[in-house]
Amino acid sequence: MSPSGDAEETRAALWRAFDTLPSGVCVTTDTGTILYANPALHRLLRYAPGGLTGSDLAALEPEDAVLPALPDASGERPLRRLDGETVWVSESVGPLTGPLGERQSLRVYTDVTHHRQAQAALRDQLLMKEVLFETLPVPVFVKNAAGEYTDCNDAFERYTGLERRSIVTKTAFAVMDPRIAKAHADQDRELTVNWGQRSYEEAVPFVGGTTRLSSLTKAVFCDSAGNLGGIVGVIHDLTEGLPSEERLQAILEQSPIGVSVSRRDDGKIIFVNTRFAELIGLTREDLIGRQARDYYLDRHQRERVIDRLRSYGSVTNMEVQFRRADGSSFWTLFTVNQAVIQGVQVNLAWIYDYTDRRNMEEALRDMASRDPLTGIYNRRSFMELARSQLARAHRFNEPLSVFVLDVDHFKRINDSYGHATGDDALRMVAGGCQAILREYDILGRLGGEEFVVVLPGATAEESRVVAERVRRHLSRMAIPGPEGRFHLTSSIGISALDNAYDTLEKAIHRADLALYRAKREGRNRVVVYEPGM
Repeated sequence: MSPSGDAEETRAALWRAFDTLPSGVCVTTDTGTILYANPALHRLLRYAPGGLTGSDLAALEPEDAVLPALPDASGERPLRRLDGETVWVSESVGPLTGPLGERQSLRVYTDVTHHRQAQAALRDQLLMKEVLFETLPVPVFVKNAAGEYTDCNDAFERYTGLERRSIVTKTAFAVMDPRIAKAHADQDRELTVNWGQRSYEEAVPFVGGTTRLSSLTKAVFCDSAGNLGGIVGVIHDLTEGLPSEERLQAILEQSPIGVSVSRRDDGKIIFVNTRFAELIGLTREDLIGRQARDYYLDRHQRERVIDRLRSYGSVTNMEVQFRRADGSSFWTLFTVNQAVIQGVQVNLAWIYDYTDRRNMEEALRDMASRDPLTGIYNRRSFMELARSQLARAHRFNEPLSVFVLDVDHFKRINDSYGHATGDDALRMVAGGCQAILREYDILGRLGGEEFVVVLPGATAEESRVVAERVRRHLSRMAIPGPEGRFHLTSSIGISALDNAYDTLEKAIHRADLALYRAKREGRNRVVVYEPGM
């Protein structure tokens, strides 16, 4: 075969190593022509297999891009899919030398579209809350857990004549007569002990040291960790008289939060506002007379709400899943207070659509559970998932095995080829393991070049068969290096679940002992733990 033919064969074999990676990978010339793209990149950009080969990288830029779509400060850039849609990716670029010495680039793309959309949705949501707070026609103020004012809206400044900057970071004792301040502080203290909501009448401070009798409604709120975040208060001037039924109706109809009223004796809904009806997907007329319990998705969540109402008389900002009329579900922040209206005992409920925020939080939690280099579970998340499987194995008396894998002579790889190549090797090891393991096996990175796997339902001997397949697969992979491809080997130690009192830590320790035996016996082998090791 001619030298050019050998070079082509070498290049093809080198690129095939990227075919099993979960991230999009392509190789381009120094002018941007795509020489190779792996299946993951074809799927990401919705091209048929091989459809990207020969394309110009510039053709993947969004059509409305005035300049080449370079990565932004976060290392992210937009790419255009075959159907014209835009996908945001995180791009990593490294130099690569072709088999004939030509300059090339290795590009790795990770889809971050959902993450960017979630961030944008959160920004919009925060902006909406800020706009709502400032445009409310009633005076509203916010205190932190220490009793210090942290904010107030424009209506508060207009009503009291006090400027926001004059009260922020101060307690009630710094802005009003000590006797009046003590009355407010006592109400705040009782509210923070019992949580929920409280309404009372008391004088409030005005500019110039004057006061005016007002009706205040206060409620506590939680921070992101579920702890007491502070108190939000609303003021109504008693001298202006109570609002008319028509004004109350208008306020409820303009509220972005769903409101419902149901009788406590039979649970039937007697009032909902338009937003509540929109969230459920029925008209207000269709909802009146129905059972409030019909819209809980989870019976256990409903029982938690009922228990909290019986114990404390209210529920504040509980995360509850509701069912729409079409059967779909959505997450809410759910608040319920018991009240008596015209002699009828009722439950007043407020639901705020929390779905987008919760989805974003789940996406961020998933990102936090992953090893940033390989994309598999990090140590903390692996241990949590593995303990869950161990508990299940104990409960149903089922087998379970653990194996620990270590890349042989990994320090030599870093010393010989550089840490960037070492990182590529670890990513390929993770991808190679995923290609062999079952969907429900749990793969994690303990640190460095050491990986760990839990195989639910597998005995030690069954795990040996899987581990041997993994070892052989990894030894056959061609790892791209700065001076050509190379191969690596791995050593694996296995331990099965020992008894009904066995722990994950003990099983991993036994697998480590078997791994040390594999290292001592020459590496590139699988060893099952035996007593006495």
